[in-house]
Amino acid sequence: MPTQRDQDPLLETFADELRFRREEAGLSRNKLAEALGCTPQWIGKVESCEKPPSEAFAQDLDTYFAANGMFHRHWEKIRKHRRTRVLLPGFPKFIELEAQATLVRAFAPQIVPGLLQTADYTRALTRTGQSPATIDERVSARMERQAAVFDRETPAHGWFVLDEAVLHRAVGGPEVMRAQLARLCDLISSPNIHVRVLPFESIIGAGLDGMFIILTLGDDTEIAYHEGPGVNQLSQDPTTVNEYRMRFDLVMGESYPRSESIKMITKMLENLR
Repeated sequence: MPTQRDQDPLLETFADELRFRREEAGLSRNKLAEALGCTPQWIGKVESCEKPPSEAFAQDLDTYFAANGMFHRHWEKIRKHRRTRVLLPGFPKFIELEAQATLVRAFAPQIVPGLLQTADYTRALTRTGQSPATIDERVSARMERQAAVFDRETPAHGWFVLDEAVLHRAVGGPEVMRAQLARLCDLISSPNIHVRVLPFESIIGAGLDGMFIILTLGDDTEIAYHEGPGVNQLSQDPTTVNEYRMRFDLVMGESYPRSESIKMITKMLENLR
């Protein structure tokens, strides 16, 4: 059975560098722990690759050993690698493109889209069958993804159509859902984010195949992403992109106007209080 060291060579590199610096300085784990304000057990777990280093620990090592940011750079590589491992195949590339988009159009039939989720909503979605470390990675990655799209110097524009079922599905329980609905109400007031609700009575084929997203980049390149049961597709093929563009236009045309969508979300929020 492969060991933790075999599974993650980046952790091994960090551990080996830590051990080398510590031994070169003639320090025991106890002495280094005393200097850094941590426990020797923690240092032992990092050196044996049982635990990944924290960012604060990497920064403390850089300061103590005057390593000019070397440990923090290793930590960044470890974090990026671990994030990639917990994402669906193809999704890291999608996130990279999403951060470059000037316009994001998305249809969400079951849950609030990732770009609009609160941290607790994301945590509730990823809780089942996942380790605490994996959950933390996914939540952090999603919050950073939102910032890369909407908190940059020139934010992207976002058009989102949510099936009405999304508002009724209390992910994480009433308290988490209240905060999520309140978040949607706040986002709707943003000039660059538009949220519409597709009513229950509207049953159209364009919305029956699962979530999809269309990205428009700065050079007007369009990319479609579709995620559903057994499906995970990222495509720049003009025919495929045009199909998803038409699907989005159809669900947008069937959705409530912005004012009515706001009223519906607000009503659902009030019902949960």
